[in-house]
Amino acid sequence: MQLIAIHFYQHLLALAATLLLSICLLIPSVSRANDLISNIVQSKSITLSYQTDVFPFSYVEGSKPQGYSIDICYELIGMLKQELHLSTLKIKWIPVSTATQFITIKNKTIDMGCIPTIYTAERQKIVTFSEPYFFSATRFVSRKDDDISDINELNGHTVMVKSGTVFVRHIQQANTEHQLSLNIDLGTDNIKAFSELESGKTPALVSSDVLILAQMALSGHPQAFSMSEDTLSSRLPIGMPMQKNNAAFTSLINRSMKRLMRSKEFISIYNKWFLQPIIPEGITLNLPLSPELQKSVSSEKLYSY
Repeated sequence: MQLIAIHFYQHLLALAATLLLSICLLIPSVSRANDLISNIVQSKSITLSYQTDVFPFSYVEGSKPQGYSIDICYELIGMLKQELHLSTLKIKWIPVSTATQFITIKNKTIDMGCIPTIYTAERQKIVTFSEPYFFSATRFVSRKDDDISDINELNGHTVMVKSGTVFVRHIQQANTEHQLSLNIDLGTDNIKAFSELESGKTPALVSSDVLILAQMALSGHPQAFSMSEDTLSSRLPIGMPMQKNNAAFTSLINRSMKRLMRSKEFISIYNKWFLQPIIPEGITLNLPLSPELQKSVSSEKLYSY
């Protein structure tokens, strides 16, 4: 009887040890999942990225990041500060290029990107996307004097597109589908690319419709350019790229984004950048909310990528 009792207690102790080991193995994964929030709370700071050539989303004015995406980020960080009960939350701004925007998030140099990042399944493998706050389609722009009315008239020409963007794939697909024999020239800067179009060095530039409209307006003579009626993509969702495997942080940002988008403050921010004169440039884009964005704004549900 005593021997049976000894075996019973040994078995009980083995079970307890196994259970304790399982709990210990789980703790690191929970810690890792909440690591970003822990770092933010401990340091009272968050590191955000911006770009300099994606007006009106993210650019530099007076040595500071400005734009629609930047304003959205300021609102989100203010809400994050409240959610985490922090007396202060400092923002560290780091400039990135198209070539570095994802790697800096993957290697955890950046916590979140305040740049207009179009969702793709491939990009989702590297970063996590926030609730979208804009939708845009890919088009091309040409000089009106060149009289290029549809994509087939680009046959045999050189087109400029920014390297590392989804627009490269879109124009490559159009090149194949329409058998255009295009020479696709890869650029690295939106502003320089538009300057090449403006000077006549390239007959067409492929980009997001909203970025094209913005560059046309900034040129001072938008009537000299013609944006295609042809679209090379449907309207695609644009979100903030974030570090992967940080579910708690992602949830906080998405809840805050949805709360912001359903508020009057969001409409005020949108109108500031797309329906009112942009200061100090003094240009107005006259771009109302797209049907997709209207639907997202009116819905309580998070967007399903």
